[in-house]
Amino acid sequence: MINLLPDAAKREIRAARTNVKLVRYILVLAAGIAFLGIVTFGVYTVLMGTKASAESIIQSNESKTSSYASTEAQAQSLKTSLANAKNILDKEVQYSKVITGIAALMPSGTVLESLTLTPTTFGTPTTLTIHAKSTDDALSLKDKFQTSALFSNVSFVSLTNSAQSQSTSYPITAVMSLTINRSAAQ
Repeated sequence: MINLLPDAAKREIRAARTNVKLVRYILVLAAGIAFLGIVTFGVYTVLMGTKASAESIIQSNESKTSSYASTEAQAQSLKTSLANAKNILDKEVQYSKVITGIAALMPSGTVLESLTLTPTTFGTPTTLTIHAKSTDDALSLKDKFQTSALFSNVSFVSLTNSAQSQSTSYPITAVMSLTINRSAAQ
């Protein structure tokens, strides 16, 4: 086929085809921009809905929190009371532990004349008067007191044999100096 169209017409036809292609590209581009605008609007709408939902949840939680304020105050008060109770219990002196500890250490044949326990007794030197049936029993008691964790600085002040004493079944009288450890009463 022989192309007999003049050159100006050929240029016009090519320009028309190019214009059609450009119009199509512009329409595709406009459709893309419209699509992106719709997607952006959709995302914006979803985000605003999520934001409103989150704000309503925050307000709901704040109202719930305000109703628990009295409970929180009570819990804080209880926590303070428990801390005070712990401090008091840490300073508690259990005299029964000391007495049973001493009783467990005393060998048969020895008796304690008297024992006075006060909070100031712990950690300070004190004296105990002990009666024993024999000198060996008194020495055994001293050895047990020295090896015990209840006492420290255990020593004899005096050790006497008085057969004429009122208690003839326990003729040996020993006066011991010792320190009752604070850990013995806790």
